[in-house]
Amino acid sequence: MGFFTKMFSSFVHPFETLTKLFIKKTEMAIATHDNLICISNQLEKALIADSPQKDVIGAEKELVSLIKKQTEESNLNNITRTKAYFSFFQRCPEVHWAFLAHTVSRNGGWNMTDLKGDIIGKIMAKKQIEPLFLFLERANAFIFQDAYPQLLLYEESKRKGKNVFHLLPHFSVSSFMRPFWEHFLLTKNSSLLTVALIINEQKHIQKHVIEQPFFQEHVIESLSFLLQQWLGFNDVIIPFYDKTKVRLAGTTIHDFSDVDHRIAIGKTLYGILFYHKKLYDRTYEFALNTPHTGSRADFWPHLFFHTSKMKKAASIYSPKLVNAWPNIKHRYPQQDDWFADLSVMNHLYTIPIVKNYDITNDYLTNIVELSSLALSKQILF
Repeated sequence: MGFFTKMFSSFVHPFETLTKLFIKKTEMAIATHDNLICISNQLEKALIADSPQKDVIGAEKELVSLIKKQTEESNLNNITRTKAYFSFFQRCPEVHWAFLAHTVSRNGGWNMTDLKGDIIGKIMAKKQIEPLFLFLERANAFIFQDAYPQLLLYEESKRKGKNVFHLLPHFSVSSFMRPFWEHFLLTKNSSLLTVALIINEQKHIQKHVIEQPFFQEHVIESLSFLLQQWLGFNDVIIPFYDKTKVRLAGTTIHDFSDVDHRIAIGKTLYGILFYHKKLYDRTYEFALNTPHTGSRADFWPHLFFHTSKMKKAASIYSPKLVNAWPNIKHRYPQQDDWFADLSVMNHLYTIPIVKNYDITNDYLTNIVELSSLALSKQILF
């Protein structure tokens, strides 16, 4: 325990206090009332429209095939998805969601490898580990399968100077997204598009992952208390450089099964990442200089190790994803739109801007407590 206490104290400033219970935030509008009314009218028409998917021919058919191929190639595992998001963002930095997705996808990889690491892997029963990995992997893969073709269609629209979003149905993308992409082509309102994508992807996995009977039984119901109360899976972290150290921004998920709560968390993370210029710069620098491996040694090699060579300097095993889990083949839903009413418009007015976003000390406290719990279980059982 002395090691963890030492590591903890090296990060804590003498007069810092825990602010987790007293989060200060303001709300910032992301679109004009007129723009939202216009989009709402388009969405209302989409709800009542009964337009079958049209066949594509010629150059459009080739484009659809190419995008499907590129999506499949980049959707092998969490590592390839996370890299693809960042590569796209470097090409199209106006699409903020891609960098947010890259950052959240890193967290998905860390949570996956935690299941085979020194802490979570020793606390959880073996029969619980694989269903939870499948849950995390499926959510990560389904979001990518839905979102990446949208990103590539935007890139093609930008390259051609021509709107090609009429092709969205060929990738089973919800009718909810087309008005937002077309609005973005005209206005470059990055915040509105980001929130729309957050809504879309969370609604998508709610229907196709979280509400599926297998995950309801083996993850949501049986592990809900475990995940939300004391395992640390509820912290979404954003590593950023602070001089020679890496600190952590982020927030906490309190109820992963609640889609509205996850949307609110996504908006909060977006506000943290893009509405604090210095933090964004330092986070981007970390992402640029740190290839994602799935190991938490990516951000704290002094505390986590993934090879025996690193073990002398660190004490917690956190494997790389390639050494922890195999690639998984998924079957993706076809033409099963989640969009059924306009109630989701309530999420599109503002973004929360969090003042006290640094959760480094809280995260270290969790590590200390969980390490003690894992050690106690190992000694007792």
